[in-house]
Formats: sequence, C-alpha cells, structure tokens
Amino acid sequence: MLNWSLVVCTLNRRELLAQSLRSAIKQTRLPKQIIVVDASNNWELAKAYILDSLAGESESIEWIYVGSEQKSATYQRNVGLKYCESDVVFFLDDDAFMYPDCAEEIMQVYEKDNSHLVGGVTALLADLPPGTVANQVQNEKGVESPSLWNRILQPFHKFWSSEKLFIPYDGQYYTYDISELAKQIPILSEVTLHGCRMTFRTSVVKPIGGFDEVLIRGAIAEDDDISYKVSRKYALVAAERAKIFHQETEIARLKRYTNTVLLILNIIVLFLLNTTIQSGVSFLVYRFAIKRILLEFVRDCAKPQRGFAHVRGALYAVFWLPKILQMDKEQLRDWYPQFQAQLMDKKQAFRNSAKISTVS
Repeated sequence: MLNWSLVVCTLNRRELLAQSLRSAIKQTRLPKQIIVVDASNNWELAKAYILDSLAGESESIEWIYVGSEQKSATYQRNVGLKYCESDVVFFLDDDAFMYPDCAEEIMQVYEKDNSHLVGGVTALLADLPPGTVANQVQNEKGVESPSLWNRILQPFHKFWSSEKLFIPYDGQYYTYDISELAKQIPILSEVTLHGCRMTFRTSVVKPIGGFDEVLIRGAIAEDDDISYKVSRKYALVAAERAKIFHQETEIARLKRYTNTVLLILNIIVLFLLNTTIQSGVSFLVYRFAIKRILLEFVRDCAKPQRGFAHVRGALYAVFWLPKILQMDKEQLRDWYPQFQAQLMDKKQAFRNSAKISTVS
C-alpha cells in the first residue's frame, strides 16, 4: 500500500491553516507526514498553536512544522518537498479543505495504476465545505439570477480553460490513453493541475527539480509549470470521486491589477525559460498576450465599476514584452524576480499610503 505526505505552505493565516489541517487528520486514509512551511514572522507561535491543537489527535502522523526564509510559494513548497518521504506528495493550499474520503480516492488511482502511467492526480472542486448541508445553505442564501452581462458573456467562459491560459513549452499538450485505468476507477484526463489541489508521485516530481523559484511570493502559474513538466512523461488525471473545497477571498482592486500583470508575465517568462520551440517564439508570446487583453476586457465589462483593473494590468504586462524578449535565459532568470518584487512592493506601498490618508 502506498503512503502519502501533505505539504502546505502558509503565511499569516493560522485559523484557515488549522481548518485545512483538521480536514487532513479526519481523512479515512491518514497521511504519513504533514509538512507545514510557514513564512509568517511569528511562525513559532503558529507552530505551537497548530501542534497543541491538532498533533495530539493524530499520533500516527509525523508532524514537521518549519519556518521559511522566504515568503514565496515556490520556495516553501520546495522546502516541504525535501522533507517528503512518502510515495505520493499532496500540495494543497492552506485554505483548501478535503472531504473525508478525498485522500483515499486519490491514492486508489495511484495504486490501481500498475503501469505507472499516471504522474499526477487532482481532486474535483466542491461548491460547499465538507459537512455542509447543501439545501440549508441554498435556503439561507437564496439563488441569485445571473446578471444580463453574465448571460451575454457566457459564451466566452470556454476561453478560460487551462489549455487556453498557458503556452505549452513544446508547442503541444501531452495526452495519454487512460481508458484501461478508467475501467477500474472513475478518472478524467487533465492537461495541467490546479495548485490548490495537486498531487504527484514523489519519484516523478523530485527529479524535475520541484517548483521553479524564478517565480516569487504568490508565484502565480507555478502549478501550470510543474504539472506541464510532469505531463511530458506521465498522464495527469482527476479522481472523479475526490472532492476539495477551496475557500477563496475577494481580491482587492489594486491586487487585481498586480495579479493580472503577474499572471500574464509569469506564464510568458516560464515559456521563454523552458520552451523547446526553435522559431516563432515572439509570435506565440504576442498572440497569447493579445488574447489575454481581450479576455481581461471581457472580464472587466462584467463589473466596470472596478476601473478596468484587469485590462490595465494586461496592457502594462505587454509594455514589458520587448525588453523581456531581448533577454537570454540567464538574464531573464536574474531580472524577473527583481521585477516581481518591485511591482508588488510598489503596490503594497501605495495601498498602505491610501490607508494612512483615510485614517488622517
């Protein structure tokens, strides 16, 4: 029987982290290890809180709780990966809550895959947290009718699929015949995996070097990068009976702008650093950027009161493309982390000054 380890990176979200980890220790199939990499300034206090409240309920699990030198999802996940001693590693967000049988359903996929065709398995996203009664929630909240704009924009939703929001490094996505495995357990084929709910065979993800630390802080698109690299040799699938609820918070207006810049440029930089394509690279980059501008315009039209933050972010990203395309890989790898830090620190400083002005 295969075993699994949970790796969670976190920053200043102790209560959410506790809820997420509690869902892990309530699994019908417990992990061998729970590894938390905490970038909070007071991570020792969070460690004491978590271990005091949860470790005693799960004595069979090895708990590893360490601080992080960097506030970066890629760095923190790589630290956690180094501690992993299990056959399978789960990379979940600190606001992702597993349904009780989630791990068991995922592990069954790996165990029934005798030919080692599958390198990564994801769960499906649930609309409600574990243990929630659907009818009760619907009665309390009511059912919202879609707005006129949402009905008009419905045809564009198909362009937000994973394969449309990424540039495949080799000019193609890899597909595998999973029909034999699908006869044994319900699975769906995937091209990339979503970062809040991805799992991999440890023997597959360690040799490719884990996560690319050219991306810092929130490291948007690190999930596309690592899962695409895995897909070059192994199938990626979703376990249809495995469910995870991802509790996402509303993104602030300034963060929408910054996130859009990073979402577009992160994908382009990763493509330039990893592509095997010899010609037409600039064309592929600009085609992707133009598509994103159009999609962000459509998104902003749904809520124009936000000041078209997504479009402005997309245009700012395109502004940097000539400079980025002139760099070689070494220059790009050296420059881009600095660019990300300056962009995010500038926005954080602006946000803080706005708060001070409001108070005064």
